Amino acid sequence: MTMFIDRKDEIQKLERWGGKVALIYGRRRVGKTRLIKEFIKEKEALYLLCADKGNEYNLKNFSKIISEMYGVPGLHFESFKEMFQFLAEQKTEFVCIDEFGYLVKSGALPEFQEIVDEILEQKLILCGSNVSTMKSDIVGYDSPTYGRMDLIKKIDPLMFGDVLEWFPEIGMEDGVKLYGATGGVPRYLEFFTGDDVEDEIRDKMFDPDLMLSRDTKLLLQEEMPEPTRYYLILESIARGKNSLTDMANYSKIDRNQIPYYLNTLRDLGMVKHEKPLLAKKRGVYDIVDNYMKFWFRFVSPFYEEIDSENLRNAKMNFDKEFNTYLGEVFEGICRETIMDKEMFGYTQMRRWWWKDKEIDIAAVDEDREEIFLGECKWRDDVDAGRIVSKLKRKGEHLKWNNDDRKENYLVFAKSFAERTEMAECFDLHDLRDICG
Repeated sequence: MTMFIDRKDEIQKLERWGGKVALIYGRRRVGKTRLIKEFIKEKEALYLLCADKGNEYNLKNFSKIISEMYGVPGLHFESFKEMFQFLAEQKTEFVCIDEFGYLVKSGALPEFQEIVDEILEQKLILCGSNVSTMKSDIVGYDSPTYGRMDLIKKIDPLMFGDVLEWFPEIGMEDGVKLYGATGGVPRYLEFFTGDDVEDEIRDKMFDPDLMLSRDTKLLLQEEMPEPTRYYLILESIARGKNSLTDMANYSKIDRNQIPYYLNTLRDLGMVKHEKPLLAKKRGVYDIVDNYMKFWFRFVSPFYEEIDSENLRNAKMNFDKEFNTYLGEVFEGICRETIMDKEMFGYTQMRRWWWKDKEIDIAAVDEDREEIFLGECKWRDDVDAGRIVSKLKRKGEHLKWNNDDRKENYLVFAKSFAERTEMAECFDLHDLRDICG
């Protein structure tokens, strides 16, 4: 079994949970099963894994597991109600049902309403990977189990710092590369050793025999009723066509239909909508998950070639564009650093852009009348003074309390040309500071 990284918040919430039913959900490969098994490993608990083979198959399999666990040969439950009636007489503290979405798909949810209301004696943990099923069919207003979940916890991929913990010997720059390719998804990280990271990425992300080269397609097919349409929209965003009009032109989907698909992708946590700080103008869309962003940037354009083991063009494109892509990844890590370490108490923080001017991180604090402007540079020997001078000029176009505000500046970079004593109003952070 691989190491168990982070998840302290999730474990603590489960430990403090005093209710009857908990729902744990999140995208596939993110580590939900491992989390549950870590939580119950020293507890009186029953763990059941559902298969996508119908209720009859699952009941037969569960009957066998329960017979062996409680030493009662020949159990054969005809319904989930009957199963929980048996469990109600046992000393088990927790019952965990993994991939519960398969039971929902087979029509078992109304039965579970009655189980929760009338039979259940243990704490019940339900876990699922089909995010749309978890959010609508189980906790939605029209669901038979609406209002019956005491704890609902979405499990997200690991953060950048967690990837460094996973590979304690890895170089910081290699950590950024690995985070940019895998998005911190534990199952994907298991494919890597942390040695010669860029070569590992080149070898494994384009290997047609590994899930890394095809998992985005599988995820969309499992989640979406019209996967091709969602695929085209995500592909257009990855290629920088991130306005409604650009997406419609690229995908050939009617522009008026695009918001429906985007709202679904937002609900699933696959895309985000971003407006410039303090602006009311229409914003743009971006892919949230780094693995999916990498996949659409580097794998999708060459998918058929990769599938045929013709890797030349895909790897040439990777060698040419990967460092540019890492600039975007680094920018995201810098935002993570600010939010994780609570470095700043600003009330609003986003990117800002206007015409040809852009600021990577901009924030305001209305109470203190302060504005913060930050730049992220994925390169070495950065001249911080030059960057701050540019930030000041661009900041003049960000119209907010221009006469009385106090301005603060922050520059992130791989490294700086020099780290002399800077003025109080601006700060520098290189890779060592971010990882420190």
